[in-house]
Parts: sequence; structure tokens; C-alpha cells
Amino acid sequence: MIKRLTLNKDHLKLIALIKFEEEEKKDWLYIDKFDPYMLSGRLEDIAMALGLYDQKIDGTEFDAEGAAFPDDVEKYMLDVHHYVVDHLHDIETLVHQMAVKGGITEGTYKCIDNEMIWEKES
Repeated sequence: MIKRLTLNKDHLKLIALIKFEEEEKKDWLYIDKFDPYMLSGRLEDIAMALGLYDQKIDGTEFDAEGAAFPDDVEKYMLDVHHYVVDHLHDIETLVHQMAVKGGITEGTYKCIDNEMIWEKES
């Protein structure tokens, strides 16, 4: 079966911020899906990373939970975030394979699911 992964500029911005945690006792690395980025975990940090902070609802920037955003902006940011988190394994294999091919860029990548050898489709 063919697997496809489509990345836009905002996916790439979040992918660049993925952090690895180190498990000292087991000598391995992992990505925490609940806190995957080098950010505070607040939605306003994702907004800043995506260049959407200027769309905050005025007066909410000092709220304890951080700045709030219109529903459509919040939905977009969460959709981008969830796409990255839901495809972390594929993204990581893609990033590592494309490192010797100039890195990843916007577009669609494909691979055969049992081979996981990615190539750019468009």
C-alpha cells in the first residue's frame, strides 16, 4: 500500500521545533506527543511559531492560560499540530532519509508502507 504525507510551510515550522527527551535509565530518546515542541505548551507559542500571534483576541494576552484566538485560527493551529503529532513516525523517517537529499520542503511525499523509503511526489 502507498503511504502519503503532505507537508505545508506551517507543518515544517512545527517540525523544526520538535524536541527529543532522553530516558537516562534506558539510554534512548523519545518525543513526548503531549509536549512535542521546544515551546511552553501554550497555544500562543504555536501561534508565534506559525506567525499567527497577531491574530490574538485583544486583551487576552495577559490571561493565565495565555492569549486566546478566534475559533477559525485556533482550529487551524490545532489541525497543523495534530497532523504533525499524528504522523510523527512517518515525519521522523522522512526527515532522516531526506537529510542526504537536501532536507524536506513543502509538498507530498510517498512510500510503500512496508518499505518506508520516501520520495517526493510533488
